[in-house]
Order: sequence, then C-alpha cells, then structure tokens
Amino acid sequence: MLKFIVGIALIAFTTFCGYLLSGKYRKRKAFFRQLRGFNDRFINEISYFRRPIEEFVAGYPYNGDFAVLLKSFFYRLKSSSAQDKTVLELSNVTFLSEEEMHLIEDYFLMLGKGDSLSQKNYFSSVKEKLVKLESETEMQAKRYGDLYIKIGFLCGLLFLILIV
Repeated sequence: MLKFIVGIALIAFTTFCGYLLSGKYRKRKAFFRQLRGFNDRFINEISYFRRPIEEFVAGYPYNGDFAVLLKSFFYRLKSSSAQDKTVLELSNVTFLSEEEMHLIEDYFLMLGKGDSLSQKNYFSSVKEKLVKLESETEMQAKRYGDLYIKIGFLCGLLFLILIV
C-alpha cells in the first residue's frame, strides 16, 4: 500500500515537473498573442481615434509578461530623456530569442513616433511578422508543451516500475 501511494505521488510530481518545464512555451504563446492583438488595435487606433498612447493602453487589460513589458516601457519613457534609446528592458523576458528581442525593441521604439501615416505603414508591415510568430509559438506550445507533460508522466511511470 505504501509503494502505491509513493508511486502515485512520484507520478504526480514528475508530471508537474513536465508542466513547469513547458511553461516557457505557454508564456511565448501568450506574449505573442497579446502583442499581435495590441498591434491590430493600435493600427485601428492610429487610423481612426488617435488618442494618446497611455489612454489607448489603459482601455484594454493586458496580463503576464506583456503587461509587465508595457508598464516598464511607459515608466522608462516618462523617466528617460528624449535622446535615450533604451526605453525597453528585455533582460527579464528570458523566453525570447535575440531576433525576437530586436523586433520588439524596434517595435516599441517606433510606438508613438512620427505621423499617423508612417506609423500605420510600419505597424501594418510588422503585422505579418507578428501573425507568423504567433502561429509558430502556438504550434510550439501545442507540440512541446504536451510533450513535456507526457514525458514527465512517463518518467514517473518508469520510476514506479523500477520501485515495484
């Protein structure tokens, strides 16, 4: 009976470890989904309403790492000088590749700069990249997220068999 309880606990623990390891893919998926949604809403905003950026961002709730990135962007934008190019801190976003970090830095450096037509053209051109990144991250989250959980479960079964 004790081996059975320990075995069930071991399977639950290794499955939970697999779930934790798959967190990177879930974070990437949520981040790029929110970034693409933000981009779509911003294109509509600069086309029609043209409200200030702070008012636009306050109109829609964001969560997770994207919300933290937006808050740090506005905080650093208000506190930095006009010549300061480092208005974005991406060091705490560990799940992004170097190319994705450069894309996001360029994206936020262009946010609110220039006239509405040039912004609309830039953000419309970035839209295709963001849709592609969102679909890739959704595929990776589905593929690798489930894989880590299954591997964790199977490792727990293997340990259970070795114990018994």
